[in-house]
Amino acid sequence: MMTLFRSRTETPKPANTFAAAQVLRPRGDSYVRIDRRDYPLQCWSPAGFTLSPYNGSLIQRQKARVSMLVRDIHDPDGPLEIDGEVIVDIVGNGILAARWTGLPKYKLAALAQYFTGKLSA
Repeated sequence: MMTLFRSRTETPKPANTFAAAQVLRPRGDSYVRIDRRDYPLQCWSPAGFTLSPYNGSLIQRQKARVSMLVRDIHDPDGPLEIDGEVIVDIVGNGILAARWTGLPKYKLAALAQYFTGKLSA
């Protein structure tokens, strides 16, 4: 007997892959600069970041150029500064979550290496 439909046994993927990813909370003066304003960095990963409080004008699915500075207290690695384009996933209630898009490979590699170093510290 032949069936027309296959049953779905796969687990559903999370709606927001950044929300399911491992993230770090900065322990210092870390921020993201958007339109010449600095917003406190709540958490970050190589995939993206979350800001809180956020009261800017970006809307969901909008692209924006940003600069992220991660600076932890007494960090022997020094600060990490990445600038590039993001797409906004979530905005509202004083929170903005965005993910990096189109970063050059060398920036992605630096971001991933810095993140991995912080995870193991």
